[in-house]
Amino acid sequence: MTLALAIAALAAFYALFAPKPPPPTERPTRPISIEAGPNGYLGLVRWLDSQGVSTASLRKRYDGLSELTQGQSRDGHLLISTVPQIYPVRTSEVGALLSWVAGGNTLFLVAGLSDTPDWSMGEGADRELRKHVQEMTGLELIEAIAGEEVTTSPPEQKTQTGDDEARAPTLQEALAATSKLATPQVSELVPVGAHPLLAGVQRMEALSEYPSAQWRARSDSVNLVLAQDAATGRPALWLMRRGEGQIIVSAYGSILTNKQLGRHDNARFVANVVQWSVGPKGRVIIDDAHQGLVTFYDPAAFYGDKRLHKTLWWLLGLWFVFVLGSQRLRPGTSLWQPVDITSFVRATGGFLARVLRPATAARRLFANFFEEVARHTGLAADGAAVWAWLSARAVMPARELAQLRELHASASEGRRVDPVRVQTLLARVRERMK
Repeated sequence: MTLALAIAALAAFYALFAPKPPPPTERPTRPISIEAGPNGYLGLVRWLDSQGVSTASLRKRYDGLSELTQGQSRDGHLLISTVPQIYPVRTSEVGALLSWVAGGNTLFLVAGLSDTPDWSMGEGADRELRKHVQEMTGLELIEAIAGEEVTTSPPEQKTQTGDDEARAPTLQEALAATSKLATPQVSELVPVGAHPLLAGVQRMEALSEYPSAQWRARSDSVNLVLAQDAATGRPALWLMRRGEGQIIVSAYGSILTNKQLGRHDNARFVANVVQWSVGPKGRVIIDDAHQGLVTFYDPAAFYGDKRLHKTLWWLLGLWFVFVLGSQRLRPGTSLWQPVDITSFVRATGGFLARVLRPATAARRLFANFFEEVARHTGLAADGAAVWAWLSARAVMPARELAQLRELHASASEGRRVDPVRVQTLLARVRERMK
C-alpha cells in the first residue's frame, strides 16, 4: 500500500509540475569540431592535425579570440566560422572580430546562403542571417530569384528593383521553401580566374537538403570574386581585405562538412586556404561557440546532460527507500514542562541578585542571624545584645568577630559591602554555636 501510494504521489507530481518533452525528432548534426556525423567538422580537424597544422576550438564569443591565441603569434591565424548560427553574432562582439582580422588574421565565413543544409533549418534558422553576414564581412547580400533582384527586406515585404509591383510569396511557395527535398540538390562551384587560393581547384561541390536561392553581393571595400555557381554563373566565393588580414566568404555552407570534404576539389581548396593564411606559429580555429558548443552556461546543454539525469534517478531511488523503509512514529510530547524546586530557587535568586542592593542583602542576613541567636538564648533580637553575648562566649576568634561587626556597621550605614563575605563569617559562627 505504501509503495502504491508513493508511485501515485510521484505520478501526480509529474503530471502537475514536470515539463512535458516534445515528441522525439531526429536532430541533424551541426558543423562543430567534435562532430563525426555528416555535417560535422571532425574530419577536417583530424586531417589538419595529421598534417601538423595546429587546431583549436573556440568555445567563447569572438572577444575570446585573443585569449585563445595567447602565447602564440598575434597574426597568421585562420578562423573558420559557419552561419547560420544557433547563437548569432552580437553587435558587441563584431568589433573584437574585425579588429582581430585586421591584425593580420583570416576569417573564413562558410555561409549557408546558396545552399540550405538540414542543420540550417528549425532551431538553426537565423531570420537576420543577411544582417549578421554584413556585420561580420561588410558584404551586402541581394537575393536573385528567376532573374529578379530583391532587397534584403523580409520575405513578406520583398521589393522588386524593376518596374513590376512587389508581391508576397504564395502559400505553395512558402511551403515549398520549408519542405525537405526528396533528393538533395547538388551545386558546383568553378573558379573565375587564377589565384593562389584556387591552385589545383577545378570544381567544388555543395549539397542542399532544402530549396535555396542565389545571391549577389556588393561591398564598399575592395573584394574579389574567386568562384561562381557552375549552373547560374552567379558569384559564390568572395575575398576581401581587412587591414592586415582578409576575409573569405563562401555562399555555400556545406563544402567543409564530413560528407562533402572529400568531394571533388573541396579539400584542395581548404589546403590552399590554410597554406595561404596560416603562419608558422598560427592555428586553425573552429568557431564552435556560435554553433552551440560553449563553455558558458547553456540551459539546453544542462538539462540534456546525462549526469543530471543519473542524479535525479538516484534521488528518486533514495526517496523510495525512505518512503518504504521502517519509520518509527515520533513520541507525543506535552506542552507543559514543570520547573523543579532547584530551578525555581535558582531563578528566584538570580532575580533578587539583579534587583537587590548588596547592603540591603547584608542587613537582611544580619537580621536573620540576630533573630536566630535570640531564639536560642532568649536575648533581645538586636545587634548590641548579640555582639556582647558573642564576645563573652568567645565562639569565634576576636579578629573574625571584629570583621563581622565592621561589616554590620557598613551595611547599617548603607555603604558597599560583600554579602558573600558576610554569609561566610555568619556560617562559621553558627558552626561554633552548635
